[in-house]
Amino acid sequence: MGDVFIAGVGITQFGPGSASIADLVHEAVRDALADADLPTRDVGAVFIGYTGAGLVSPGDALFVRLGLRRAGLRAGPRARIEHVSASGARALHLAWRAIEMGIDDVVVCVGAEHAYPYSGSGDGFAALLHRRAEVAREYMTMSGATVEQLARTAVKNHRHGARNPHATAAEVLVGTVLESDVVAWPLTRLMVAMRGQGAAAVVLASPRARRRVAGPRPRIRASVLGTSPEPNGDPAEMAGLAYRTAGIGPEDVDCAELNDATAAAELAAYEALQFIAAGHGPELIDAGYTALGGVLPVNTSGGLLSLGELDGASGIAQVCELTDQLRNRAGSRQVPGARVALAQSSGPAEDGSRVVGLTVLSAA
Repeated sequence: MGDVFIAGVGITQFGPGSASIADLVHEAVRDALADADLPTRDVGAVFIGYTGAGLVSPGDALFVRLGLRRAGLRAGPRARIEHVSASGARALHLAWRAIEMGIDDVVVCVGAEHAYPYSGSGDGFAALLHRRAEVAREYMTMSGATVEQLARTAVKNHRHGARNPHATAAEVLVGTVLESDVVAWPLTRLMVAMRGQGAAAVVLASPRARRRVAGPRPRIRASVLGTSPEPNGDPAEMAGLAYRTAGIGPEDVDCAELNDATAAAELAAYEALQFIAAGHGPELIDAGYTALGGVLPVNTSGGLLSLGELDGASGIAQVCELTDQLRNRAGSRQVPGARVALAQSSGPAEDGSRVVGLTVLSAA
């Protein structure tokens, strides 16, 4: 078993748009390979996550491969192409395993999605939204969280997202969040991640390949994958394993990208990841603990609330953000002295459950 490094990252603009899947994949992979400064001939495998993987039309799969080909990658004797799942978290974990087990020296992992924003119609959407609202109400009952605290969580992430050139976000006030349309009580429109489009890619490298890459590159210290029947995923059982594998505790994390499909989901994640005792998540929002300038900034990218919920790309985009933090190149979002970072994401599995992934990174 060997170390795995993030040699390069690439990310497109997230949000509404008209770019094709091929364009999105090409842009993200091209930029990640340029960041890594490794030749395409070194790439042993490409792992892909995008919405509907396994259920997509042949045309969609063709467009993904077209984007890869334009970036210089194609299936053949040098590189195999793996269409993994609608979950970027799962694609990332399997790509990590390919390096960690010594199967490959250089792997590209890309997640992409091209979808129209939720319209609020359709039985599938309505069922998901109402289930998430039910989970939010259950969390409020358990923790005493108020609707205003959910609004403050959304305000924080939109404030962070307004600093992110890859997000389409603007700062909002608590009153604006509370006055936006109620989609399913207690959730208003600005407390729920919408759909959109975007792509993100990472280049993973073994220690041998890492020696050919100049400059600091983060190391993946733990990658843990599991499933949950909950629509937002529940990382509680996996958190201890991730911390033990990484050789750290929750107190060592300097910044984190967490699942904020709803504002309530982020508060619940604080507790599941042991950043604070169960039932006390709202206290971190009230204290500014998880805002930029606080003790543990969370979702410095703006999170899903700013970028949109893109099952195939979101988990990989989180790692792109944390890599920039650990390489001290996050601009106005930079967390000073960040050395350890954690990503928690989820996406759909084929059996209707949720794939939940935790990734712990550290600066070189």
